[in-house]
Amino acid sequence: MDFLAKSDGETLIQHTKNLLHEFNVLKQLYPQALTETEWNLLELACKYHDLGKMNDKFQDKLKTHKSGMEQGELPHGLLSVSLIPFKTMKTLYATDDLEALAYAVALHHERNLSEFNENIYEDAIDQLVNPASRFDFDKLGLTMSSPKLPSVRYFSLGSFLNMTQNPVTYHKYVKIKGLLNRIDFAASGHYPVEIPDNGYLQHSLQTNILSKWREENSQADWNEMQEWMADHSSENIVIIAQTGMGKTEGALRWLANDKGFFTLPLKSAINGIYTRINEQVFNHQKDAVNHVGILHSDTQQVLLDKFEKDDDFDSANLADFRSYLNETKSWSLPLTITTLDQVFNIVYRYRGYEPKLATLDYAKVVVDEVQMYSAALLAYLIYGLKMIQKYDGKFAVMTATLAPFVIDLFKANGLKFEMPSQPFLANDLTERHSIKVLHQQLNVQDILKGFKNNKVLVICNTIKKAVSLYDELIESGKLKNQNQVKLIHSRFIRKDRQQLEKTIKDFSDDKNANGIWIGTQVVEASLDLDFDVLYTELSELNSLFQRMGRCYRRRNYDQTGYNVFVYDGDAKLPSGVHESKQTSVYDYEMFLLSKKAINHLAGPISEQEKMNLIEQTYTTANLKESSYYQMVNQNLKYLDEIAEDHPDKKAIIGRFRDIESTTVIPEKVATSNADLVKQLHALLQEHNYKKNQLEIMRLRNKIMDLTVQVPSYLFINQFQDGVKEVEISRYQKITILPKEFEYSSIRGLNLKTKIKKYQIDNFF
Repeated sequence: MDFLAKSDGETLIQHTKNLLHEFNVLKQLYPQALTETEWNLLELACKYHDLGKMNDKFQDKLKTHKSGMEQGELPHGLLSVSLIPFKTMKTLYATDDLEALAYAVALHHERNLSEFNENIYEDAIDQLVNPASRFDFDKLGLTMSSPKLPSVRYFSLGSFLNMTQNPVTYHKYVKIKGLLNRIDFAASGHYPVEIPDNGYLQHSLQTNILSKWREENSQADWNEMQEWMADHSSENIVIIAQTGMGKTEGALRWLANDKGFFTLPLKSAINGIYTRINEQVFNHQKDAVNHVGILHSDTQQVLLDKFEKDDDFDSANLADFRSYLNETKSWSLPLTITTLDQVFNIVYRYRGYEPKLATLDYAKVVVDEVQMYSAALLAYLIYGLKMIQKYDGKFAVMTATLAPFVIDLFKANGLKFEMPSQPFLANDLTERHSIKVLHQQLNVQDILKGFKNNKVLVICNTIKKAVSLYDELIESGKLKNQNQVKLIHSRFIRKDRQQLEKTIKDFSDDKNANGIWIGTQVVEASLDLDFDVLYTELSELNSLFQRMGRCYRRRNYDQTGYNVFVYDGDAKLPSGVHESKQTSVYDYEMFLLSKKAINHLAGPISEQEKMNLIEQTYTTANLKESSYYQMVNQNLKYLDEIAEDHPDKKAIIGRFRDIESTTVIPEKVATSNADLVKQLHALLQEHNYKKNQLEIMRLRNKIMDLTVQVPSYLFINQFQDGVKEVEISRYQKITILPKEFEYSSIRGLNLKTKIKKYQIDNFF
């Protein structure tokens, strides 16, 4: 008899064989992922995991095309366990092996088991006896098996494996369940569980990067830093290297032919690296789609934009797009460019986290721009690296500046890594900056004095300060036209923000351009810019040196005078710095240390001197009493305390991102784009997603282009009555921000309003 596994008619035998095919693909590509015993256990898990579906209730549900769990229906994974012949297997495997196998099969789907007891379990097993007697086990290479209540030595209903009490078993369980899940998802979605690299990345680096360098200079070769990373490709590493030295190429060489994840702090930086790898490393080749993916909250839009550049992209190509999206989201590609939260949310061990950690067991993770992370995110990073190390994965941390207290925290938390004795510096870029420290507030008068038909960059600590300076410059009347000054920050809707990022990049690349750009932290590390003069508020040293990297990025400063002006606020603190850690954007103690460290600077500063300042200032001794340092340790302790909680994944998303944000559309923007909303609503009302899938995706992306992220805590008690929303699916609605909060494509969103109900003055 053919028992069904899927409502589309796929049988249990067919589905299981699809799993076994993906199992063999995974084992062939990454044999080091598991021991031989673990591979055998995983193969058994693939064979047994869905056999519980042969029960009558499940078969009736599939035949009548019903979805979801019915009242009192026992999860099929529990029934699958009852078919594993433990009595026979115990002569071949240790108890902890069989326990890991049993729990991996029983819990391969996350289900609430609290409503079931052992009597219900035994009754369901008894009802499985008859269907099991009619199942052809031989087609899966299994011997005939009659369902039995498993021994408590291997599985007990209502109990879960404990990482603290059963570390060996739990370790095996995570790997078996995690890879079973990935194989099952791939087999069900009909995409490959893993796509081979086959040396494509390293060949492309040689052909499209190094060979092109040698066309201009026959003696060109990988620099010392890139060679060092390649030589240490089998080890965990931490490197400090000057901006512009090619850390990206070095990281790609460190990845060798292994599966890799490249993490960066900002989506704009991720988009930039993804584009760069596609265009420069892979030279626009069509095969690149099988080798690199991008993964963050805007993934669908980025990929859809890429696919739609093909002239023949239409609904007929939708299957290819959906497959690629599945492969990206399911970590099937050899290289994925992504955000920290997509990888390191494993630290919460949320229900269903095992596929990620099991994959990281045989993968490598690159962490770039580590100095950009808050205290909470630094703690998550350290804890996550510790987990990856425990599961035999590899990591590379690389940055232009790295505080010694961070290295101390790495070591104190048991991280093992190789690190060069000295930072890597470019011999031809020794003095890019001449700095002047001013004990006053950043002001318009100084900016206007420095604007002499050149490219002036102004970076503020807060949006409020940036907008204020922009308004003052416009109102000064001393510019030839208002287009000479532009504003960029995080409070623009997505469409406008992307256009601004393109405009500032084009401006930076244009040798004949001149003007003033005022920005915030968004230009600090996410954009490859080169301005002539920088005016900046003091934040802290790491941030300051990142900002300086946007001025004279790849050229030495050989003139008299200064090209960097730093304003420390004097008696009044700069924007974004407060003694209260609740309202301060930058850590107050780190600001004070930085202010003291740069107080004597006046004139040229070398790259080595910058690194020396970091080394001397940000020591553990100097920072151990700071709120930043204490918050890192508090978060590390917190992650230890919740190790056995296994929260719901949705519950930890906002917490992980440090400051939970809310997606909104300004009312003015929603009104002017009402047709998009009406079109989407009409399609959703047809209840024919399959037919309208492509157009629905396009409309959703266009609507998401109208959104902006705002901190959730600002609106906890603001929108309780009469809130307007845009429905973009049955499961997602986007809040319309009331018209009292003004929005313009030039100044962005203004969260300060005179309407008392919505008064928000303290937003940075």
